[in-house]
Amino acid sequence: MTSTDSDAAPTTRSPSASEPPPAAPGPAWRMAEHWPELSAALSTQAAEAADRVLRGLELLRQRERLSAAEMRVLATPALRLQQCAKQAQQILRLQSGQARQTHEKIDLAQVIEAALDDRRDEWVAQGLTLQRQLQPVELLIDPTLGYSLCHAMVDWAQRFGEHLELCLERDPVQACALLRVRTRDSGQAVDAERLLHDAIEWLLLRQLAATDGGIELQRRATDEGVELSALFRRTVLAL
Repeated sequence: MTSTDSDAAPTTRSPSASEPPPAAPGPAWRMAEHWPELSAALSTQAAEAADRVLRGLELLRQRERLSAAEMRVLATPALRLQQCAKQAQQILRLQSGQARQTHEKIDLAQVIEAALDDRRDEWVAQGLTLQRQLQPVELLIDPTLGYSLCHAMVDWAQRFGEHLELCLERDPVQACALLRVRTRDSGQAVDAERLLHDAIEWLLLRQLAATDGGIELQRRATDEGVELSALFRRTVLAL
């Protein structure tokens, strides 16, 4: 009696030498390792979206579909989103080491004057008033970093008031330079939780100070609002 295929004993195949061994499982994927990529993507998309909104509003204004007052009201959130996106991109560039630092001997007062003048029209349109008292102080600092630090300090203080005072002087005790921004709006105490909230402006300031390595930041409440100070230790006099 002949056996059929179903009756035949099963045969075992020996593994072929040409077949690769099963791959070992790779490390588990973790979102924490991709935060820089995610942050960069979010900031880029936010900047693009804000730019499209602003272009659309400007087109409506040119066609007289919006008044100037309506334009300002509708553009404010888009401008805020655009500013946050730029600040996030700046933090990422500094944190990644892409921005090369060159410490040069500069007069910080001149750098601050240039930084304030460049955004004068923007701040005036927002209703911001800013008084300045700047003493000449020579530092060893990257000019672009000093320029960005001035903008970031004003942006941080502007969250607490529209009337600011900016002062640059030599520290009377140490051979350092001291840059302070104060609000002059009211005598009401600032809520401690709001003062210590690490908004993107404060994160940018911390990254700028860490990138330079010679800047110490402090924020505190005052009788008239808030005060933000930056202490520069690499003055020419100190060195």
